[in-house]
Amino acid sequence: MFWGGGGTLLRIVMQFGAQVVLARILGPEQYGLFAIGAIVVGFSSFFSDIGLAYGLIQKKEIAAKDIRFVFTWQIILGATVSASVAWAAHSIALFFGDARSADVVQALAGVCLLNALAAPSLNLLKRNLDFKRIQLSQIAGFISGYVLVGIPLAGFGAEVWALIAAWFVQALVVFVLLYRATRHPLQPLVWYDDARALSGYGGTVFITNIVNWFINNIDRVIVGRVFSSQQIGLYATSYNMLYTPTTSLLGVIQPVFFSASARVADQQHKIDAAYRALLGAVSIFILPAFTSLAAVSDTFILALYGPKWVDAIALLRPFAIAMPLFLVWGFTTPLLWSAGYASREFRSQLPVAVVWAAACWWAARYSTEAVAWTVLVLFALRCVVIIGSAVRVLHLDLRLVWQAVRGGLFLSLLLPLLVGGLDMLLWAFPAALRLVLDGLAGVLALLALFRLSPGIFGPDLKVLLVRILDRCPAPLASRLTLIFPHGAK
Repeated sequence: MFWGGGGTLLRIVMQFGAQVVLARILGPEQYGLFAIGAIVVGFSSFFSDIGLAYGLIQKKEIAAKDIRFVFTWQIILGATVSASVAWAAHSIALFFGDARSADVVQALAGVCLLNALAAPSLNLLKRNLDFKRIQLSQIAGFISGYVLVGIPLAGFGAEVWALIAAWFVQALVVFVLLYRATRHPLQPLVWYDDARALSGYGGTVFITNIVNWFINNIDRVIVGRVFSSQQIGLYATSYNMLYTPTTSLLGVIQPVFFSASARVADQQHKIDAAYRALLGAVSIFILPAFTSLAAVSDTFILALYGPKWVDAIALLRPFAIAMPLFLVWGFTTPLLWSAGYASREFRSQLPVAVVWAAACWWAARYSTEAVAWTVLVLFALRCVVIIGSAVRVLHLDLRLVWQAVRGGLFLSLLLPLLVGGLDMLLWAFPAALRLVLDGLAGVLALLALFRLSPGIFGPDLKVLLVRILDRCPAPLASRLTLIFPHGAK
């Protein structure tokens, strides 16, 4: 968690900074073209990694044959999917109503193969909880792709091709560095005795991931089908500026929780306590930040993205509130998987996917803003469904779950009122200065509430914070105890 969290925080800062720079240079229309290619590649990548590599985490013992089998099929599927995407590019562009997107889709098709090749190394490192090498590889890939390639190309007028080149270079560098960290066997192996069990688990994960991708992306598919490239760019960029850091954080929590839960599957009380601690952490540290962002979304967009993105303000508000709900769903999923209920998670999400598609299609008849608010409602529904499944299957104590989140829910109502009120009082100031003052006031208010109201923290989260403080260097720990409840021990 330390390496994953620290690396993720650094990547979030870098990604956000690079996105702001690129968005100011390129504008909504170029981002709209890129969003079409990103949607296609994101969906196609599931077929180049059908869950086989993820099975390497779950399997109790792995041998060289397991790795060889997985890597062989990653090559086969990755190459097939990349070729299919390139071949279908013009038909895809016809579906989205923009012929220019065909070249974008063809250029990005190779990313499917690179992601497939990297999956075995990535999941072997996750299995070993080696998040140090994972984070260093991903940070190096991002710097190489977006900082060294993407931003300079955008500055020289490459338009959407700057984003394409950045993504491709990033994927290539990550693959090379992840393989260097594992150096797993490369000899091909199409089938062996244990392949059926590994394939069966991978198939369940694959189907579940397809349904989850559908839920997470069908709104952007519909927006891309119905609206112009300009509106697609506004919608996709507003969504991604919050979705990307959220998924980066989830990319740390989910595999750590899954790997650790698989190791203590016979000690349900430990898993339950960890789950409640995660719920408490999201409700106290993340939900108030996102609800406060929703309260000052106009200042945020004007300060960072500029006036050409002003239409994104109305979209940012619902997306900001939706992201913590997505995060809760994300780390509830491995709770079910580690307990052997992967198929239960799939069945609970399937009706949500049907409702999601119908609701987004209906909302698209009105505006992209209507779609965004519909997505927020659907995220709330999805969160309730998955938590309900976890409560029923694992017999979680609802009283303890409520105890874990109630303090964070209070903060998430109070902090936006304070920050939003200050923002209104400072409206005569430049947007950048307002944003700095809003952020500073929000952090100080949150820290003061932590100090003055230690009862906000649930008991499981208090235990987690104490464990974190015990691992910190003494000077840092002594400062943090001034903020967090020292009496948690």
